[in-house]
Amino acid sequence: MQNLSGAHATIQVLEKFGIEVCFGMCGHTNLWMLKAIEESNIRFVGVRHEQMATHAADGYFRAKRKPALVLTTIGPGMTNALTGLGDALLDGAAMVMIAGDAPNYFSGQEAFQELSNIGEAEQVTAARPLVKRAWRVAHRSALIPNIVEAIRVATTGNPGPVLLSVPLNFFSEMREEEIPDARSQMPTDSVSAPRKSTIQDALNLLNGASNPVIIAGGGAVNANAQGALVEFAHTLGIPVVTTLSGCGVIPQDDDHHAGFISTVGTPEAHRLVNGADVALVLGSRLGEMETSSWDREISLRGGQTKIIQVDIDPRQVGRFYPVQIGVVANARGFLEEANDLLRGMNAKPSAANAARITEIKGRVAAWKRDIRESSDWDASPIAVERLLADIRAVLPREGIFLTDVGIRHMVAQQFETYDPSRIYIGSGWGTMGGAVAAAIGAKLACPDVPVIAEVGDGAFSSIMGSVVTAVEHEVPVVWVVMNNFGYSSISVYQAKHGLGKTGTSFREGGGPAYSPDYAAFGIACGAGGATVRQAAELRPALEKALASGRPYVLDVHTELEPRFRASGRWDVNDLLAGKKSPHS
Repeated sequence: MQNLSGAHATIQVLEKFGIEVCFGMCGHTNLWMLKAIEESNIRFVGVRHEQMATHAADGYFRAKRKPALVLTTIGPGMTNALTGLGDALLDGAAMVMIAGDAPNYFSGQEAFQELSNIGEAEQVTAARPLVKRAWRVAHRSALIPNIVEAIRVATTGNPGPVLLSVPLNFFSEMREEEIPDARSQMPTDSVSAPRKSTIQDALNLLNGASNPVIIAGGGAVNANAQGALVEFAHTLGIPVVTTLSGCGVIPQDDDHHAGFISTVGTPEAHRLVNGADVALVLGSRLGEMETSSWDREISLRGGQTKIIQVDIDPRQVGRFYPVQIGVVANARGFLEEANDLLRGMNAKPSAANAARITEIKGRVAAWKRDIRESSDWDASPIAVERLLADIRAVLPREGIFLTDVGIRHMVAQQFETYDPSRIYIGSGWGTMGGAVAAAIGAKLACPDVPVIAEVGDGAFSSIMGSVVTAVEHEVPVVWVVMNNFGYSSISVYQAKHGLGKTGTSFREGGGPAYSPDYAAFGIACGAGGATVRQAAELRPALEKALASGRPYVLDVHTELEPRFRASGRWDVNDLLAGKKSPHS
């Protein structure tokens, strides 16, 4: 037993559970926590806005599969961080967020920055839709048990963010504490698998299919299922398509990788899914973006396709499509058990499946040749395809690449990825600017590999303070800013449906296009910076930025309208065109 302040006890628990980094910002309610962090082995990375902290923690988890601590103060400090929590929740990134709160003895009296208009100390309520679980610690004696439970909830099952709102007097209050042993408080094995008979039923269904397909989502990524998935697909000769959040769970240069499904997915992936008689769905919600707004003419055909759905979250199994076999399990656990059975059977792909893989490979290769026709263009402004091709050429296979919501579909089509921990695509919540700060977390998680974040000028300018943090803490991230003087991906919809031009270009009323000098901004912050206007300058500039060993901002002037190749659909297009949705 030790006589410890609540803050020191909290930090000791977090250290025992493997927390190594804290992203956060100071405030009067968390000063004792900052003191405890200063006296610990946890690295504190201060940010200039709390949204950056949650995005950075998201990037850290995706790169390392370990949660970080996020520390904020009461009221606006906590609410500033909410957007990043939403990204983490919907993309399955674990983090523990601790927010200071008003003293418990002032609860409900509208103390400074207390949210108490309709209830007492309601900042927890504001966060609840965006986290797996939220606590307002009610007693000093409950602080440590709540911390332990928070770590367990964040990291088990489907990973996600959790929030503890802690009255500031609990941080300073001394108490005799016994710091729990992490090993005794956490599951020793999180890989669950169904009964062998259920797996055998699934294998029988797949083996009897003429056109089987595997759909792998973010749940397969979080289950670390890549190796098991590749073995399974190769053993049976079944093509694998992914969702956006599943990108990389099978290397995109693998013969069995057949693209991704989305509203702007790839044609072969949609053809396979729509023509499947049996689909094995691993860790995907099969939500609106993944299924072209649940359009059965493009995506899964519902009752006509026999679906085997494996998900660690029981709410998702059978939620949108009827299932032939529904399995609540970790995707890796399911696949490893299935691979064991297949090895015992000495299973091999059927001749029909092997021939089908060869045909699919040919169609995928033809599609890739087609979409990369402009990857060597020397035109100015620079083609996005050329930019992505040059980044892929200079970034080593183990390097980490991050991108943002506006360009994510084009990236998924054009930029090959081989490992899900080396690619960050904001998919579920789709926050503009999330990748800008997430790059800092990714680099801290993997300091020995290069990190490039390719983001739009709108995204970068929304969270430019990330450069300040990177310089202050010596985190050598390279930001490639696609500068086309506007919100180009939204302007595509605006132009397509004749909805004017307001709001999507960075100078309204017909004046000359406006842009800050992003390279000069980087240099002013203490980072490196360069402006690239010609395609021939791209690769040397990227190589120089990566070799600099410091934060670097490349301001790349790109074409105004990226060439999205949409083979899916989105109800939003019908609604913007004034049409009636088939779902209405």
